[in-house]
Amino acid sequence: MIKTIRSFHFLILVAIIFAFSGCVTRSLTVKTDPSNALVYLDNKLIGESPVTVPFTYYGTRKIMIEKKDEDGALTHERTIAFEEIKAPLYEVFPLDFFSELLWPRKLKDDHLLSYNLVELAPLSIKEKQEKVLKNAEELRQRVNVPEF
Repeated sequence: MIKTIRSFHFLILVAIIFAFSGCVTRSLTVKTDPSNALVYLDNKLIGESPVTVPFTYYGTRKIMIEKKDEDGALTHERTIAFEEIKAPLYEVFPLDFFSELLWPRKLKDDHLLSYNLVELAPLSIKEKQEKVLKNAEELRQRVNVPEF
């Protein structure tokens, strides 16, 4: 009888520890200058800058940023960056066990990435025509090449 009471008290203690345990909230914020650029994280659109998204895992992430006008033409150079999101000390094994499960408060891990976009020079009508003709010729060559 005493063993069952002790084990019952132990189970209550374990339940209380896990009920008041903390967690780590991770977020990644991407800001651009100028704002309202499309932001892709690992080839998935996450929104217009500035944008904040939660994440689960640390490591290298691919960030792609595009700024287009209402016609869909790029107004700024497309930016592609591979950013290393490093874990803070309390998220390194074996400390992560305590910060994720036993620490009685919530921890926030926020990462901010800022990018300055380079504006593209507008093309003249002649340059646009040459670009279209060049792209058409490249496409024609790809179509005419026999596949083996």
